[in-house]
Amino acid sequence: MMQVIEGLPPDVLGIEASGKVTHEDYRDVLIPGAEALMKQGPIKMLYVLGADFSAYEPAALWDDGVFGVRHWHDFRRVAVVADQGWTHAAVNLFRPIFPCEVKLFSLSELEAARQWIAA
Repeated sequence: MMQVIEGLPPDVLGIEASGKVTHEDYRDVLIPGAEALMKQGPIKMLYVLGADFSAYEPAALWDDGVFGVRHWHDFRRVAVVADQGWTHAAVNLFRPIFPCEVKLFSLSELEAARQWIAA
């Protein structure tokens, strides 16, 4: 499940994932939220994988890849907040090819991530 994180600057999309992330989460939450902000130009994104996050549905992984390719240059900064080791490994693996600045934070550093993404 994905929920929008409120209280962020207007050029920042905040998303918190919990439980199992589905195709419907991308279709109904992430994609429309991001594309609405992208009408104004490149955006910043705060992406939080909560402590109770369990998995991505295969269709959600596909949606993530398609969305990422389609909007490759529409991000200025991305903050990923997670405690799952595989998330840190995946972000570190792909960080060199991302066209924007990407920074990793642990869940205990959520406030620092919010400040960094708002800067």
